[in-house]
Amino acid sequence: MHKRTLICLPLLSLACTLVASRSAHAEYVGNKYVEPGTGMVLEYNVFVPDGYDPAQKYPLMLVMHAAGNVNPPNRTLSSDGKGWSATFIGSAHQKTDPSFFMIPISQTNSSGWGDPLSPITGTEKFEGRLAVTALKQVVMSKYNIDPTRLYVTGPSMGGRGTWDILRRFPGMFAAGAPTAAPASPADAALYARENVFAVCGEVDPIVQGARDTILAIRKLGGNPIYMELAGHGHDSWRWAYPDAQFLTWMYAQRLGVPWWTVTRAPKAPLQGSSPDAKLSKEFPEAVVAPPNLGTSFPGAPNGNAGAPSSAGSGGSGGQPAANGGTGGAGGVALAGSGGMGVAGSSASGAGGSNSEGSVGSAGALGGAGSAAIGAAGSSAGRAGAATASPAEDDGGMSCRFGQLNSQTRSGWLILGLFGLVASVRRRRRFSSLASLTVRRPRCSARIRSLDSRRFRLPRRRAGAGVCGQ
Repeated sequence: MHKRTLICLPLLSLACTLVASRSAHAEYVGNKYVEPGTGMVLEYNVFVPDGYDPAQKYPLMLVMHAAGNVNPPNRTLSSDGKGWSATFIGSAHQKTDPSFFMIPISQTNSSGWGDPLSPITGTEKFEGRLAVTALKQVVMSKYNIDPTRLYVTGPSMGGRGTWDILRRFPGMFAAGAPTAAPASPADAALYARENVFAVCGEVDPIVQGARDTILAIRKLGGNPIYMELAGHGHDSWRWAYPDAQFLTWMYAQRLGVPWWTVTRAPKAPLQGSSPDAKLSKEFPEAVVAPPNLGTSFPGAPNGNAGAPSSAGSGGSGGQPAANGGTGGAGGVALAGSGGMGVAGSSASGAGGSNSEGSVGSAGALGGAGSAAIGAAGSSAGRAGAATASPAEDDGGMSCRFGQLNSQTRSGWLILGLFGLVASVRRRRRFSSLASLTVRRPRCSARIRSLDSRRFRLPRRRAGAGVCGQ
């Protein structure tokens, strides 16, 4: 094999190794989702954890930012596309249980992610809808995300969006943590079947909406966690998010599994900032468990959703509480059919419907181009048809916050290595020319000798000759 080839092969191997290692490096990846049909746009960052292994499933947290005082906001991924995810990424928990983070940016204010105070039958805020759509159709198709470990949170406007997404997409997120945000008690039945960890300040102007909703959920048999920070205004997330208990509780949750069956509630005081935040006198306990708390979500109107399955059919719907209700929703299936709901029952013989549910409808989540989400009832949901995912347009916004993205860095690395190879080749060429120059006197001497003997030409000066022309 040629010596030049022997030099190039190790260098190219090194380049490939470095490119591969760089692709697994933790970074924010900028994206732009354009909704087919409407042309509505959502820009968002996806944080890819360090050492990402496509063969391993990862949790993901959807983090929605708060509003601002500038109208229009004119937000960018570099200025607003990190939010509180930077705090979570820098935590000790991220090292032991690495997570993806999706951080969309809103170009509107005033409940841009969703308005949980308006009737659910009203018009949905498009940015919250697009965030969920992009998550399901783009992010979960591109990366190996565990569908049983999706989480959503946000402060202020992001907290309103959290409440709104939980009620509009039931059975999708393992847990939701709205902070400094109100909701509507009219939707308590929807929240009763979700793992909710809400935080609000005692003197926050919106605190009454949070209080009323929590009380309504508890009245229906739900068991939300509510921490009302004594003396605090519209800043409760600054104490909740940095507290180590927050991530520990969130990532312990699994879809369709009541939180109290897998972990304990966070305890006051919250120590995310200084001084420590204690609970208010009006709500001195974070948890007020309802009587006869079972191991499933309350059955008003349905039991808890079945656990998703990575293959085959979705999990069975949960058994409703003794006071009635129909079976829970079938679990999400990455492939195959939807889960089977469980009919409601009543211990006393009164109340409860015991009626069979309807056939599950086609789902939106898919592993290999197909999916299904089973609806309530005992009939298995039919498999979802494969649908083409909307095109993902990053618009050249592969944002790294002052750093070159991995593709750019890899390109420069390869160019540099090829430049090194070219330099080696030039040196070898110059060395060859130098050796020719050294041999010139010897070559000239031989020609001079031949000329003298055969043609009896005059002697030439040393160093001159045919080889030097």
